[in-house]
Amino acid sequence: MMSNDVLAKMSEQYQSALSPVIKANKLSAANLEALVNFQMSTLQSYVDMAMTRMKAAADISDPAGLQAFLTGQAETISSLNQKFMDDTKALGDLMGRFKSEFDKLVKESLPLGK
Repeated sequence: MMSNDVLAKMSEQYQSALSPVIKANKLSAANLEALVNFQMSTLQSYVDMAMTRMKAAADISDPAGLQAFLTGQAETISSLNQKFMDDTKALGDLMGRFKSEFDKLVKESLPLGK
């Protein structure tokens, strides 16, 4: 029969070995949630922009309206291009933060990192 000290030591070793896995799982879940929120928000903004332009196209009733729509389209394309660049940068920053957090976790989990 094992002594309480041996059981306690085994439990401590098990917890110590499992701790980085638990932290990695929590970090993965948090990062996945942040990524999904970013993607859903970004998608909604693109859908809203498209719906606004479709409504504007449906409201064209004369040459002046067509001219206003075309001017609006040029502005929308410019805005869309800027938004795409901003979203790409934000996604890159988000992924960079994820990598940094995982790198820190790995470093902390290594015996030499403690």
